[in-house]
Amino acid sequence: MSHPGPPPQTPYGYPPQQPPMKQQAHGSPYPPPQQAGFSYAPQHPPYAGWLQRAGAFVLDVLINFGPMWLLMGIGTGIAESSGESGEAFANIVAWIGVLAMIVAVVFQLRREGRTGQTVGKKVLGIRAIRERDGQMLGVGLALGRRLLQFLNNVVFGLGWWWAIWDAKSQTFADKITSVVVVRADAAPMPQPGGTWQ
Repeated sequence: MSHPGPPPQTPYGYPPQQPPMKQQAHGSPYPPPQQAGFSYAPQHPPYAGWLQRAGAFVLDVLINFGPMWLLMGIGTGIAESSGESGEAFANIVAWIGVLAMIVAVVFQLRREGRTGQTVGKKVLGIRAIRERDGQMLGVGLALGRRLLQFLNNVVFGLGWWWAIWDAKSQTFADKITSVVVVRADAAPMPQPGGTWQ
């Protein structure tokens, strides 16, 4: 029957020392288990810059309302040049413009709710997400945020300018709906481990 040999020794004849285990806050060598009702802070990519957001907004305005403005202008031109005989056709052209605007707005809202990106946001490489978990807005929240954007216009558009110096680049409507706009092409920012929210 063989016996285990002597423990390994260092060059000085002493057994090797094991590095001490790091003690956690609770006195246990293991991290505390995640408790129900708590979640780690979501990791968001870097927030979108104000110029990116402004550029996306201008593009979206042109996409949503540009066809309507164009067709209404054409309708007005027809009415002025043709008089009463062309008035019916001019009205039809104008109503087609209104219909085009409604279709564009619904398409953009649905797209933003599902992907976080309108066409303008896609072109500028940014995305709107829920702040609490980083998920897509959903059509309902996207619509609510759109309707609340009138608050951004109060006091000379202060809500829009607020995003320039805000820590999360949020407008007033973003803050009320807990939405952040982030760069779509960037990796998430590192968060401190074990941060409870």
